Amino acid sequence: MVQLKTCLLAFCLYLMAPSCKAPTFVIQSEVIHHEAWDGLLQKHVQADGWVDYAAFKKDEKLLDEYLTQVSEHPPNGPEWTEADKLAYWINAYNAFTVKLILNHYPISSIKDIKKGIAFVNSVWDIKFIKIGFKEMDLTTIEHGILRKEFDEPRIHFAINCASKSCPKLLNSAF
Repeated sequence: MVQLKTCLLAFCLYLMAPSCKAPTFVIQSEVIHHEAWDGLLQKHVQADGWVDYAAFKKDEKLLDEYLTQVSEHPPNGPEWTEADKLAYWINAYNAFTVKLILNHYPISSIKDIKKGIAFVNSVWDIKFIKIGFKEMDLTTIEHGILRKEFDEPRIHFAINCASKSCPKLLNSAF
C-alpha cells in the first residue's frame, strides 16, 4: 500500500512539474554499479576507442538489461556521492548513444539518423531515453545535467557522441 501511495504521489508530482532542461526525480534509488556496461565495453570497444557495432548488436539484450537498470535507478538517493552521480550520467550518455546506433544499425554515421525538423533538431535531440519518470534526449544529459550540474571540465572527453569529431569511447565504464 505504501508503495502504491509513493507511485501515485510521484505520478502527480510528475504531472504538475514544469518542463525544464534538468529533470528532477521523485523516487530515491540505490547506487547502481556499472559492471555490465564495463563488460560490454571491454568486449566490443578496442583500446583505441573504435566500437564494433556488429558485435555489440549480438549483445544488445545485455545492453538493454543494463539500460533498464539505469532507467529505473536515477541518481538521487542520499547514498549517491557526486562521483557516483557523475559516473552514472557519463555511463548513461555513452550507453544510450550506443543503443541509438544499434536501433538504426547498420548506418555509416550517427548523423544519418533523422527525426524532427531539419537543421533545427539533431540526432542528439531525439527523446528516446527514460530515466525515472522523465523522457529525455542526449542533449539534456550533456548540457542540462553533466555540464550544468557538475564542475568537471573533462566531461567532453568522457562522453562519446559516436561521431568521428568526438573523443573516442573508453573501453571501460566510469
